[in-house]
This record gives sequence, structure tokens and C-alpha cells, in this order.
Amino acid sequence: MIVLVGASASGKTELAKTLYQTYGYSKCVTTTTRQPRENEIDGKDYHFVTRQYFQMLIEQDAFYEVTHYNDNIYGIQKKDVNVNGVVIVDPHGANTLVSKAAEDVFVVYVETNKETREKRMKLRGDSQDAIAIRLDTDDHIFDKSAFIRIDRWLRNEHHTIAELAKDVHDSYQQFIRKN
Repeated sequence: MIVLVGASASGKTELAKTLYQTYGYSKCVTTTTRQPRENEIDGKDYHFVTRQYFQMLIEQDAFYEVTHYNDNIYGIQKKDVNVNGVVIVDPHGANTLVSKAAEDVFVVYVETNKETREKRMKLRGDSQDAIAIRLDTDDHIFDKSAFIRIDRWLRNEHHTIAELAKDVHDSYQQFIRKN
């Protein structure tokens, strides 16, 4: 499973979409308590649930991992994980997945400069307050020293998403052959 990690608006979602469309990977849909953004579809982009329902799933041991980010809760349900899948998580989620299934998890860290990330957040309609908070907190949260392991590190600034997706796909295929 490919695990994509990076700060807000680093390009993880676009990279994942290209991996699905070009290389046939499937999405491991994450469950969240956050409200959907415009054009997001429940069950496709995320499983959007209430805090109460999320808590019930925790009590039923339905998740591989659960994390809190920007006043919302995110989790990867066991039912949504598959070998040919791609999932987007935070460092805690990546570390949990590595500790539970190290040889099956390929961690890709996507890095993008603050100016580019801020532009992207504005374009997708994030509020100025939310942007400021994310820019302030993401550097700490997504510090590379917080990871147990990073298998591939990408800078998403001077390459197309198609080039980055090919890099991830090729690197993942090598990882699979070694393991």
C-alpha cells in the first residue's frame, strides 16, 4: 500500500488521483468528522461521519489508526485498506501503518514550499484563518524527524504531477520486488 504524507495543499490528493487513473491503484477511503469541501463526495473522497458515529467505530475496533488534525478526527478503517491501495495520512497515521505492516507499507513524503501551498489553499476556497493556522502548524506536524520511515521523498514544485506519479509508481514497484 502506498501511503502519501505531506502538509496541507502539498499535492497529495492530485498525486493520488493520477496514481488511480494512470496506474490502476485504488483509493483507501479515509473516514473523517470534517465537513466536505465543495465537490467532495461521501464514500469517494472520504467517509464523512459525525463525531458520535466515529466514536462508535472506535469502540468497535474498526480502525487501523485514528488521528486528530485541525479539530477533526480522521481514521483508516480496516475494511478500506487493500494491497494495491493508496491512502493519505498524517505522520502519526504513517507511523502506525508502518508499525503494523512495515513490509506492506510504502511511505511517500510530499513536500511543497509555503508560498505554493498558500496559493493552492486560496484557490480551493480555504478561509484565510484556516490557511494561516495550517501554514503555522504544518511545519511542526510534518517535520521529517517525526517519521519512523520515509521510503520516497518528493518535492512537488518543479515536476508535473504525472512525473511525480511515475516516480512513485516505479519506486513502489522496486519496493515490492525487494520485499
